[in-house]
Amino acid sequence: MKVLQEGPLASFLTRFIDLILLNLLWFLCSLPIFTIGASTCALYDVTIRQALHENPSIVSTFFRAFRRCFKKATALFLIFFGAGLFLAVDLWCAFQWDIQIRFVIIVVILAGAYFYLAVLSHVFPVLTYFDTGVKESIRKAFFLSMSNGVFTVFIMVMNLLPVFMILISPVNFGQIIFFYFILGFSVIAMLCSMHLIRLFDPERAEEADRLESERKRLP
Repeated sequence: MKVLQEGPLASFLTRFIDLILLNLLWFLCSLPIFTIGASTCALYDVTIRQALHENPSIVSTFFRAFRRCFKKATALFLIFFGAGLFLAVDLWCAFQWDIQIRFVIIVVILAGAYFYLAVLSHVFPVLTYFDTGVKESIRKAFFLSMSNGVFTVFIMVMNLLPVFMILISPVNFGQIIFFYFILGFSVIAMLCSMHLIRLFDPERAEEADRLESERKRLP
């Protein structure tokens, strides 16, 4: 019984239930659409703390970060929503044009989309961790994502995974949506946070890992 109460299985089940709760909070708080930015900041505030082995209270930590980041995160969401819509319309128009330089235009737009997605994948975690302003969050997210090498691509792919899954297997659309409604977004945020904290604050991440290792060695 002690193994079930305190062992690895109990720890796994606790984390699993926490991720389900966190995912539902993110989904419900994102329903007004314009609150997606604040909800995502709150999601990353919890998962970054989990990556640092802090074991935060899911509900109180989520809503505290949601309130703290609401104005700046909403402004960022509107900026990136507008920029994403602009890029999508430009790309659609480029595919419709019948001109000689169409390929060049498409490549330029796709290059812009790469930088857009790279910054978007980092900007909300940056805002919630560093508590910077809108402009500074964008600037910091850009430089961090550009210095992140292959891990930036990993984070981008993780964030775009539901889109890829639906495109690859549209017949399983319902199952994919159900999985992401229950667990998917919090799992992605957790996996990304485990790397992002080492990018944002490597010394703090190493210290947290060291303390957690020492705690596990205690009888």
